[in-house]
Amino acid sequence: MTSRLRPLFVGVDRYVLRACGERGIPAVVAYGPYWRDSGIPDLPDCVTPVFVEDECSAEAVLTALTRAGLGEERFASVTTTNEYALINVAVLTQALGCPGIPPTVALRFRDKFLQKEAVRAWGIPTARSVVLEDIHDDELPELAFEAGVIKPVTGAATRQTATVRSTDELHQTVRRFRSEGGSARTFVVEEFQQGDEWLVDGVIHDREIRFMSVAEYTHPCLSVVESQATMQDRRFDPTTEAWAFRLAEPVVRAALEALGLTDGIFHMELFHHEGEVFFSECAARRGGFVHEQVECKFGVDLGDAALSLALGEEPDVTVRERPGIVGGTYITSSPGLLFGIPSQDEVLSLPNVEYVLFGHLVGASLPAANSDTTKRVGEVVITTETLEEFHKRSEEVLAWFADRITVIPAGTKGRDLRRMQSTLGYDTQLMASYRREDG
Repeated sequence: MTSRLRPLFVGVDRYVLRACGERGIPAVVAYGPYWRDSGIPDLPDCVTPVFVEDECSAEAVLTALTRAGLGEERFASVTTTNEYALINVAVLTQALGCPGIPPTVALRFRDKFLQKEAVRAWGIPTARSVVLEDIHDDELPELAFEAGVIKPVTGAATRQTATVRSTDELHQTVRRFRSEGGSARTFVVEEFQQGDEWLVDGVIHDREIRFMSVAEYTHPCLSVVESQATMQDRRFDPTTEAWAFRLAEPVVRAALEALGLTDGIFHMELFHHEGEVFFSECAARRGGFVHEQVECKFGVDLGDAALSLALGEEPDVTVRERPGIVGGTYITSSPGLLFGIPSQDEVLSLPNVEYVLFGHLVGASLPAANSDTTKRVGEVVITTETLEEFHKRSEEVLAWFADRITVIPAGTKGRDLRRMQSTLGYDTQLMASYRREDG
C-alpha cells in the first residue's frame, strides 16, 4: 500500500492549513520572509514548514526544499494563494513533475493585457487596453480612449492605479508613478468602464463551476482608493436576488473557459451597467476578505475546497444558505502608530458582528492615505435582515471601533507623550528611576 502524496503550498493560507489539521492531511508549506517576520500561524503537526527567501523564485523554493531533504519528494500538486507567486508555482509544477496550473494559463491570470485579449477573443464584452512597455521611456502615447485606467500590467489590489481623462493627465500620472520609485515599469491603460463593480468567488473542478458566490462593492475599488472611502462589499442572496446570478453566470463560465482554468478557486471582478455584465479581471486564487463571508452566507469552506483540489479530489461545496444580508467592511483609523485595539470580549459582544480580524501588530505605522485596497486596521463581517440595516449597522460598528482604537500621532512630542500616560493606560511614568531604599 502506497502512502498518499503530500501537496506543496507556496505561501501561507491559514484556511487551507486549518483544513489540513482538521482532516489530518500531511502537507508541506514553503513560506517567505513576510510570514517569518509577522508570525506564521500555528501549524498542525501534519504540516511541514520550509522557509524560503522568496516565494516568487523557483530557485529559492527548490534549493530550500533540497536543504530540507525534500528535493526528491513527489508532491500531489503545487498551489498558491500568493498572487505574485502564481507563475513560479506553474514553473515548479513542471520542475517537480506534479499537477498544477500550466504556465500558459498562469500567464493569462497574471498579465492583465493578455487576460483581456483572451477574453475578448472569446466574444466576452470587456474594456479595450493598450500596453505601456516602459513608463520610463521618453516618448509616451496619447490616451486612446475618452477616459482610461492606468495600472501595472501584473499588479494587484488597485496598487498604482488611477483614472485618466486626457493625454496630459496620463503623462502626469506616469511621471508621478516614476517618482514613487515602484518596481513596476510595464503598465496597461484600459478603457474606463461604467457601472457597479461586482465580485464573483467560486470553485471550479473538471472545467465545471461547482460553487459560485456573487457580491457587490458599495463603491468600486478604484473610487475607494481615489476618494479614500471605506472598502465595503456584501453578498447577493441567490434566492431573493437570483437576477444577479443569472446575469453573472454566463460571463463567468465563458471567461474561465477562455482563460483555461479547469481546477481551482477563482476570484473574478465584473462591471454591471444597465442590465449588462462586462468582464473586468480574474485571479486564480481566493480573494482577500472573502472566506468568512462565503462561509457565513453559504456554509462553504473555500480552504477545505482548495485542499481537496490540491489532492485531486472532488471538493465538498454543499451550500447551507443563510437568509438575509452578509457583508463586510474595512476598519480604518487616523494615521500614526497603532497602540491599542478592543479586546476579544468587547468585540464579540457587538450585535450583528460575526467575525473580526485585526491586520496589524501593536506599534505598526498606519499610513495617512490608503494607497491600495489592502490598507486597513482590520475587517469585520456583519449580518442583518435587510440591506438598509446592513449599511446603518456598518456605520455604527465603524464608529464604535473608531472610539476604541488608540493611535498615537507620528512625531508626537515628549511633553505630549508625558501627558498621555494615564490616557494610554499607564499609572506610572514610562520614563522613571527606581532606587532600593532598604539596606
